[in-house]
Order: sequence, then C-alpha cells, then structure tokens
Amino acid sequence: MGLLRWGALLSFICILQLVSAKEPALPECKFPAVFAFGDSLTDTGNSIAAFPDQFANAELDPNGVEFPTHAADRYTDGKLLLDFLAFGVRLNPIYPVLRGTGGDFTSGTNFAAYGAPARSVKVWRADAGFSSPFSLDVQQQWFERYKVRVWFYESPIFNPKGRIWQSLPKLATLNESLFLVWSGYQDYFSGLYDKTLTPKQTLKIVPDVVEAIETHLTKMVTPVSYTPPASETLIMPTASTILVVNLPPLGCIPAMLTLYGGPHAKYDSHGCLSDLNKITREHNKLLAKKVDDLRAKHPDVKLLYGDAHSVYTDILKDPKKYNVTSPLKACCGVGGAYNFNKEVTCGHTGMLENKFVNLTVAPPCPNPAAHMSWDGIHTSNTFNKAAVTAFLMGEHITPKGGLNCSPDFSHWDLRT
Repeated sequence: MGLLRWGALLSFICILQLVSAKEPALPECKFPAVFAFGDSLTDTGNSIAAFPDQFANAELDPNGVEFPTHAADRYTDGKLLLDFLAFGVRLNPIYPVLRGTGGDFTSGTNFAAYGAPARSVKVWRADAGFSSPFSLDVQQQWFERYKVRVWFYESPIFNPKGRIWQSLPKLATLNESLFLVWSGYQDYFSGLYDKTLTPKQTLKIVPDVVEAIETHLTKMVTPVSYTPPASETLIMPTASTILVVNLPPLGCIPAMLTLYGGPHAKYDSHGCLSDLNKITREHNKLLAKKVDDLRAKHPDVKLLYGDAHSVYTDILKDPKKYNVTSPLKACCGVGGAYNFNKEVTCGHTGMLENKFVNLTVAPPCPNPAAHMSWDGIHTSNTFNKAAVTAFLMGEHITPKGGLNCSPDFSHWDLRT
C-alpha cells in the first residue's frame, strides 16, 4: 500500500513538472526607443522648459519626492506611467523634446505637455487660466519635424563627424520603437475643475475628444514624404507598435470628489461620483471602438489598448492587494474627506481657516505609496507602476496578451 502511495505521489510530481515545462518564461520587454504624447500625466519637463516661471514647482519638493534626486519635472510622487514603461523595456528616462540642454534622446523622446488637450487649441488666452498651446496636433507636428532633424544630423553631408547624432536614436529604428498615447484627460478635467463646463456639457464633447485622438493615431501610421535640399524624396518611418491608454475614472479623482461631492450627488459602490464616471466610460468605449477600427485598417500595425480604467477599479475593489490604504484620498493636499482643497494645492502655501498651510515639504503624507492619487489630480507612483506592469505582462490590455513580456524595473525603482 505504501509503495502505491509513493508511486502516485511521484506520478503527480512528474505531471506538475511537465505542465510547468510547457509554460516558458515570458521574454524580456525590449524596444530600441519609446516616444510619448499626452498631457501632465505624461509630461517629463516640456512645460517647465517652455514656461519656467509658471511650472517652477515641477522641479521642487514635494513633487518627485520618490524619484532619484527628486527634481524630476514630474507631477507625481515618483515615476510616471511613461517612466515605468521605459524602465520596463530596459531603457533610460525619456527626455522631453523641449529640454535640449544635456538631453540624451537615444532612448526616445517625450512630446507630452502639462495642460495639453487632445483637441486643437486655435487661440491661447493667458487671461483665461492656463491652456497649453501644445495640443496633440502640435505634438504630432513636433514629431514630424523631429524625424527630419534626426535625418539631418544622421546625414554625412550635414554632419560629417556625427557628433550630435550620438545623442539621438537612429532613424531606421523609429518604426521598431514603442509609442505611447495617453490623451484626453485635460479636455474633461480642465472644464470641470474650473466649472466652465457642467458634467452634462462635458459629456457632449466626448466625440470631439476621441476624434482628435483618432486623427493623431492615423497620422502616426501614415507615411509622410520629405524632400531635403539637393536630395531625393524620403519616406519617413511610421509607428508600428502603439500603446493607446484610456482614462481612469474621473469620478474617483479626489479633486472631482471634493468639487462635485455632497448630499445630493450620486455615488457608486466604490464611493465615486456616478455622473462623472459616465463621462469616462463613454470616452473609453468610443476610444476602444476607434482603436479597433484603426487596427482593422492597418493590420501591419500593432495597436494596443491599455485599460487604465480597469486597473484603477481593480485597486478600488481590492486595495490591500496593492498595499493601498487611501484609494480616494490625495497624498499631497489638505482638508476634507479627500485631502484636497482648491485654495491650497500641492507645491504651494496659503491660509485656510486662519491657519498657515505649507504643501512644499517632502514627504507631504506619511506613506505616498498607499495612495492612488498624488495631489488630487495626478496619478501616483503606485498606480503608474501597477498599470504598466499589467500592460507589459498582458493584463488589462487588448488584444489579449498585449506585449506579453517580462518587465524589469530594478535599475530605477528604488522603492521596495
């Protein structure tokens, strides 16, 4: 009887070994470069390069408190989704296109800018609050000129010694690179935050916002010709792998909960605002449809749809799994149920109820890693890492499997 039991046990172990042998480890995530487009959720320094006075606090504490050497020009506690994407595919930080001094663009370039809408900005009025002139269509124009300049510096005619070329990616590798598009958040958030649009009015602009993103994606995959002086016409490389990320639920953002919450507001099971989440759901639904349509038109392009919304709601459903204890509260903020007050925001000082408030010290909360929102407006290091980990490993992404590779954050993720 004992021999039979031992035989059964050995057979079971052999079966387990055979099953595990059929599940090879995921390959390493690797791309020659990453290029990014979007708004402040992705900006790594374009806004402060363009408007140093207005965005000076981007390189001061407490922003970037968990980023190596702090002064990171990022509106988060540590790293952005773009940072984790670049680090995960074994590249260095992606420099902003406007920050030329000392920039190393061999790992790619970031065109995203704080406040940049997906829709075109035809008139920029400084007296109406900040509205970035660097909309998605402008970022696309930057990219087209960028490719021309890369060709220019790569050409032995114009750059015989190849000195500048050493800090740029090779033009031939652009169509092998990974492109990130995370846009639309600013189009909705700005009007709601300033209360120039009601939730119902905001819902009506969704088709226009998604159409602007679709137009951008179409241009990214459409070949553009360029005829340089005394040379034959060139066909510039296009994007062949694009990660389009949808929006997290607006109704779960601390700033929105503070401004639109109250006894008459409608909340869902997570404590988020139902009317505002309707805007996000409509945006994401329409964006997913547009990405599907583009995928059918361009079968040679790998168009990926990253579901940041479902990552966010997964954390809300099981915050302990992600070591999150304050899913609806800002880390860097003050006052109220959501630790946010529009009068004194992260990186500033002011008076509230006759008391001096200082939100320029680091860290602004005991445990930034326990929050999904950094400052009540922007996503935290914790959320950004969770989203990218999921996307790279084939979760919360369409088509199913996504990039299906193994990320490595060990070089840059100093927080355990």
